[in-house]
Amino acid sequence: MSSEVPVISVRGLGKVYHLYDRAQDRLKQAFMWGRRQYYREFWALRDIQFDIPRGQVVGVIGRNGAGKSTLLQIICGVLQPTTGTAEVHGRVAALLELGSGFNPEFTGRENVYMNAAILGLSQEQIDQRYDRIVQFAEIGPFIDQPTKTYSSGMTMRLAFAITVHVDADVLVVDEALSVGDVAFQFKCLHHLEQLLDRGVTILLVSHDIQLVKGYCSRALYLKENKLSFDGDCETATELYLKDMRAFRANQGEVQIKAALSADMGIRFGGEKGRLVSVTLGGQGADGLDERRNFFTPGDRVWLDVRAWIDKSVRWPRLSILVRDVRGYNLFGFNTAYAQCTLVADADGIIAGRFRFTCHLQPGDYSITVRVMDFISETANELLDKQVNSATFKVTSRQKTFDGVVDLAGTFEPAGGAAAAVAAEVNQPAAGG
Repeated sequence: MSSEVPVISVRGLGKVYHLYDRAQDRLKQAFMWGRRQYYREFWALRDIQFDIPRGQVVGVIGRNGAGKSTLLQIICGVLQPTTGTAEVHGRVAALLELGSGFNPEFTGRENVYMNAAILGLSQEQIDQRYDRIVQFAEIGPFIDQPTKTYSSGMTMRLAFAITVHVDADVLVVDEALSVGDVAFQFKCLHHLEQLLDRGVTILLVSHDIQLVKGYCSRALYLKENKLSFDGDCETATELYLKDMRAFRANQGEVQIKAALSADMGIRFGGEKGRLVSVTLGGQGADGLDERRNFFTPGDRVWLDVRAWIDKSVRWPRLSILVRDVRGYNLFGFNTAYAQCTLVADADGIIAGRFRFTCHLQPGDYSITVRVMDFISETANELLDKQVNSATFKVTSRQKTFDGVVDLAGTFEPAGGAAAAVAAEVNQPAAGG
């Protein structure tokens, strides 16, 4: 364990708000001096505790109202906690709310100087970085127009450009990357990676689960105003998705279940279905199927799945999801896509074999398996889900493509280029 002082240290943090049913109750409370209470207490945060070291990127996830923005505002010093402490060692730059620090009557240029000064830069430092900020924001001549004329995307561009050019030790971003075009989002992420290389600590609030899993090294999951989980992104996001599924489907609490084996990930679902077994394999050298967890690009992979379902389940479905080592979803397939209707046997067992071609870059991968009851085209009741039900490795002696998935790319030279290539190939060797 590192002895380095954490950049962010939160201890017993809590924030309470007083809610009044009537406006006059607020006035009455002001004159009662605590002798009588006219308000209800609402705890936006309660007993939050964690440390974040230098150079770590941490995702903060949770439902709306879970306390994410309140937590970040306390860390940034915008709000004061009711209980506990939040210590930050170093300069903090925050993008908490879209354009929240902008004066809408000021031009973009004026807001650059005002916001950068608030974040601690001197006039000389702002002058030195102004051109870089404007170039990064990509808003052209609008820089000299009042920001009240900006679109939400333009406002985000300028706010983000200012925030990431102040040499902060801690950068806090609250849902800002959800605004704007895809190209600018990629540009922002690339710049955040450069900041990480310089040791900047980043707190990122996002509802984009794939962004959290693919970009963050750790996640904080806030649930009902408490820190429900602090750890790896895959477990945090799966817990979040579990709770969101139960909330949206109104199917009650989705229970955590014991994993099928000790080396598998988190598992959860309801009482009306359960996975029984998952077996991974491929074709052996003799052409026969064999159990194994290592493949080469182009191999056919199979996955046998057995599950039990209750008699009340009308339209059972099985599905698989192939993920990379970061937990990023690469490929999903289910029995509905295969146009297969599952029928349980007398013991309630449904079973079958998935197959897919391993067009993947060498590396480590996992397969998540789900059992569902089809309700409609937009809703399925989750019966059981086993994350990392199988893991496998892809190896290859020769690299044939870049990226993750092999899309069978080809190249054909055209016209004179093709003739030149053919002539060079057919030319006899010197001295032949």
